[in-house]
Amino acid sequence: MDTPNQGCRLLGARRSLHGLLGGGAVADVLLWRRKEVAGWSLAAAAASWVLFYCLPGYTLLSFVSTVLMIVLAVLFVWAKAARLLNRPPPPVPLINISEESMSKAAAAVGDILNKALQGFENIAQGKDSGLFYKMASVLLVISIVGRVADLITLVYACLFLALTIPALVDKYEENITKFVKQASTNIQACAQAWKAYKSGIKS
Repeated sequence: MDTPNQGCRLLGARRSLHGLLGGGAVADVLLWRRKEVAGWSLAAAAASWVLFYCLPGYTLLSFVSTVLMIVLAVLFVWAKAARLLNRPPPPVPLINISEESMSKAAAAVGDILNKALQGFENIAQGKDSGLFYKMASVLLVISIVGRVADLITLVYACLFLALTIPALVDKYEENITKFVKQASTNIQACAQAWKAYKSGIKS
């Protein structure tokens, strides 16, 4: 397990894997330090994938609409029955989003959009070649993956990987690091042997 003073050697970083993932509640879930939340999240993702992808006739929109309709119907009947029987109404929490929270969310979204537009402008004007190659590579990979799997399967696969890969890396980092180093050494040895073989043929 990573400690706060121990860097993630596999990624070549000085911070721990928990720190690289943000160090908050999301990092705790991804590294399975909150096992109940991580387990329920993984189970919910698998169940929803089976429900919306494997079973015919179910879509996310229809499922959400049906659930909301049932909840509203139960609350409505409960409230009417409570009035007739002089009982307390259903305990519905009052949800109120403050203006400060909305302003922060709008500022964060605006900052992301401005950065994306600035990057697009730099690419369009030929100012940042490195960014162009990175974006072209990412879009090419997305295009290739999109031909193999649809968006829903891709989202669930990414969620499954996010809930498994970081935890496995955190738990078996030493073994993975040894394996990667050994593989890198073998690849370098093969490359050197191939160069020696080619130079021997030329001579």
